[in-house]
Amino acid sequence: MEKLTREETKSLLLLSISSLFDGITQGILVLQESIAKKALFASNFDISLIGVIANGTMLFSFFISYFFSNKNKKTLIIAGYLFCRAIFIFSFLISNSRIFLLFLFFFHVLFSVQVPVFNSFLQSKFKNNRGYVFGITRMILIFFIMITSYFAGKFLEIFPSKYKLLLSLVAVPSFFTYSIYFYLESGNIYPKRNLKEESTIKTDITKITKNKDFVFFEIAFMIYGFAFMIMVPAVPIYLLQKLKFSYSEMSFVQGILAQIVIFLLTPFIGRLYDKINVWKVGTFSFLTLVLYPFFFFLSYLFNTKLFVYPAFLTYSLGLAGINVLWNVGSITFSKKDSNSFLYQGFHVSLTGIRGILGPILGYIILSTMGLIWNFIFSITLFAIASLVNFLYSKKALITNN
Repeated sequence: MEKLTREETKSLLLLSISSLFDGITQGILVLQESIAKKALFASNFDISLIGVIANGTMLFSFFISYFFSNKNKKTLIIAGYLFCRAIFIFSFLISNSRIFLLFLFFFHVLFSVQVPVFNSFLQSKFKNNRGYVFGITRMILIFFIMITSYFAGKFLEIFPSKYKLLLSLVAVPSFFTYSIYFYLESGNIYPKRNLKEESTIKTDITKITKNKDFVFFEIAFMIYGFAFMIMVPAVPIYLLQKLKFSYSEMSFVQGILAQIVIFLLTPFIGRLYDKINVWKVGTFSFLTLVLYPFFFFLSYLFNTKLFVYPAFLTYSLGLAGINVLWNVGSITFSKKDSNSFLYQGFHVSLTGIRGILGPILGYIILSTMGLIWNFIFSITLFAIASLVNFLYSKKALITNN
């Protein structure tokens, strides 16, 4: 690892602080399905819609990336905070699950901005060591997600009717996160582009899709994504409805177990990212995630909570690698044209596509065939994703150096 410059150290410190506050923000809503089900009596379809909202809103990312690629994003950052975070000041208006879904839409749609913006900081602020920087900031984010979700669960266990007060707090830590983003973006200088250089959505998509390595990277991710998404409605419904998990139990498995291995391994994997082939990380991560639905399959067969805990631990292990690839993998494929913002926007938008279709497919499966089939289909797709990634890694020449 090369030594960080003074400016890079300053940027790392600011991104670390922003991740701290973002961890508090996200930690509050780790229990979004639990709040919907327990406090607002949401239907199974509503729970599935939360999955669609949380992931489908990423579809906007490519279009945002297209219009703001190589352009200043300060206005976008300000508008994002005001309309998608400050709005939670009005959480007292939430009286049923559908209104809550509307608030969740505003909350999650901002990630279609936040992820590419954060990724652009990694490229513009750091010459090297991006995996290391990502690992540090991600570790801080996850730590505060765990802490916040734990106390949120305890709070709701004692004061279940005070969920609106808890939700209103989202506006506070997110203010500091987006203030830092605004400051960092203010330091970026974008060259003026003449009209002849202006690209179109068609030409940008063509450029991206001609990158064969990136295309196969996305194919493997699409298969993995559907395996993941059909579990999105199944898991909270299974835990809350069949196993009768409490707020505290949900915050423990979703906020701590699901994050703990990611927290411990992300800095290490982030450093590896700077050195090894991204395909190897993907193959291992997809294969590890086969165990996630497999343990739920066993839990369902034996009707016990016992297998839920190793399920979330293997989920956390697999996601440690996935998070690195998902957030900064596009930098590898955009080295030739130095436009990671556009590549990441395309990548995140594909997440939006499977984020819309996957949870709906998951709901159809659990409604028509039963929950156990969600687990079976998920096991199969994770295995296929790992195989596709492994086979293409034999041909890929990407080195991450």
